[in-house]
Amino acid sequence: MKNVLIATTMVFALGAGFALVPATTVLAQTTGASTEVGQKNWLDEINTRIDLAQAKVALLRARIALEIEDSPERASQAMADAKARILQAKETTTAEVGEQMQALADEVQDAQDALAAAPDQVAKKIDGLITAAETHLSEYEQAVLETDEAKLLARRYAQVEAQAALLRAQIAQKVDETGELAAAYLDEARVWYNSTKEHASSEWQASLSKISAEIDAARDIALKKRGEAGAAISDLTKRAADFVKESQGQ
Repeated sequence: MKNVLIATTMVFALGAGFALVPATTVLAQTTGASTEVGQKNWLDEINTRIDLAQAKVALLRARIALEIEDSPERASQAMADAKARILQAKETTTAEVGEQMQALADEVQDAQDALAAAPDQVAKKIDGLITAAETHLSEYEQAVLETDEAKLLARRYAQVEAQAALLRAQIAQKVDETGELAAAYLDEARVWYNSTKEHASSEWQASLSKISAEIDAARDIALKKRGEAGAAISDLTKRAADFVKESQGQ
């Protein structure tokens, strides 16, 4: 089982890992959608994106539970979390897209139901589910309104994408002997975090400096101390999850 999981992970990591890396800034400024209707539509869209990104994070956690932790139980819980996030995303989108979200949630449930009998096949299925979530994410414009609420949500989205990149780094360190793939995902996480710097509070800047230093340390370990990379990146992913929670009020 392990060899199959590792092989499919490498294909997934190389094929889909950088789909959402921002070319310059993640969230470009716009003065459009100035009416109340436009603002509501935008807020609905960013909330949909946040929930989809959280679903992707949960699916990556399921992948790690199978690949690294050898824990179908934790994988099942993560998949349940992913389904809940997808259904939450369904509530802030159009009826047509909502049907697609429901279909995706049903696929997650089917994969979860098959977990006990065919974990190897489920691991491959999870890769497809992550790609499907990313496809939906790519359909939304990356723009932010000039309101405090919008900026907070945009920052939250960037954090979740950074968290996803760190989880991918955790998977990558298992399959790449050089550490370069893991380092590339760590770089991606840093880009997402750095995208939130503009007009940030001093408290937020301090938090960013701290986690950036942790990323730098983990990157160095990934490239130079391969035997310690797994634990270092795992600790970093846990810290990133805490960072999302801690920064809600910042």
